[in-house]
Amino acid sequence: MKPQNKMVAAILALGLLVAIAIAVVTKGPAWRKKAQQRHQEDILAQLTPEKAIALCGNPIQDETQSSQSPVTRRLIIRNDYSLAVELDFTAFPSDPQNWRLTAIQDPSGEIKYATPATQIGVLPCLDPKAAKKPDQKPQ
Repeated sequence: MKPQNKMVAAILALGLLVAIAIAVVTKGPAWRKKAQQRHQEDILAQLTPEKAIALCGNPIQDETQSSQSPVTRRLIIRNDYSLAVELDFTAFPSDPQNWRLTAIQDPSGEIKYATPATQIGVLPCLDPKAAKKPDQKPQ
């Protein structure tokens, strides 16, 4: 291979590497944010009352109403800031072990946490992955 061809190949390879690096730097935060959002959605989709209690500790209040269909269960848990947070679950009488999270809100009902980010934000104990970060202080 001629020295000129080697130089052209090296410049093309360098250009390709620079283009890949630019793509990673510009798209990286968006990919990371999307991955975090999917992670939060997965946590909430798989959340049951028992799992919430295991992750966040014993609730202040735990009520089950089975007189109506569907069956409802309401947990009130204190978060890291000593604020009370209500988690509402439902299950159908035909499948009482299959709980589904329906809402996370302030017990008064005035503040509703609608997005996965705000729901995990108000109760960070729900994300066991976040609890393992080394920069957090032990409690």
